[in-house]
Amino acid sequence: MIKEVIKIHLVNLFFVSIFPGIIWVWYFYRQDRYDPEPKKLIIRDFIYGILIVFPVSLIESPFSGMISPEAPLLTLLFGTIFVVGFVEEGAKSYVVYKLHYNHPSFDEPVDGIIYGVTVGLGFAAFENLFYTMMYGYQVGLIRAVLTNLAHASFTGIFGYYLSRAKQQNSRYHIWFGYILVSLLHGIYDFLVIGGFMGMIHTILIILILQLYLASLIRGATRNSPFR
Repeated sequence: MIKEVIKIHLVNLFFVSIFPGIIWVWYFYRQDRYDPEPKKLIIRDFIYGILIVFPVSLIESPFSGMISPEAPLLTLLFGTIFVVGFVEEGAKSYVVYKLHYNHPSFDEPVDGIIYGVTVGLGFAAFENLFYTMMYGYQVGLIRAVLTNLAHASFTGIFGYYLSRAKQQNSRYHIWFGYILVSLLHGIYDFLVIGGFMGMIHTILIILILQLYLASLIRGATRNSPFR
């Protein structure tokens, strides 16, 4: 009986936390219409996104007091930007860069976005697993949409600038993309943790990020050499 309950709980955790991330990966993967990336690379990227949650958590844990609602606003702003934004986006951006910048399959502008989105969704999915375990399925279901799309947006935007760097042979775009998404992530977390945004405002911000990401995907797709 206890084993059955545990099994059901684990299955529920998977479908609330990990499975939505996989569905979002499939959705974004289908946006690469002309030369879809090898599926084994997409699976690998999702797994790497999961794995980097561990080192990121170790780095962030000593600063947890800086990124709580009880922290003074300036401390919270510093923590969300320089601890959460730069650390999390740094880890995800580095993985995308290291795995793909010199890879032969990185051969059209939209590729960087797809890789970035996939790593971001792997990270978000595993992070959501912990939040679901701590705060329950309702929180997990909300994060399955909002947090997944936030991470997909941030790392997807970085992937766009990585593609520009590849096309123009300019590392400037890599650093610009990394700093941009770190600031976006940090400010977003500051507004959420600081209680400046309700659910409607959060949804609106995510929608704006997704519209921007969609515009980058459309532009990159139009410039595909395989079109």
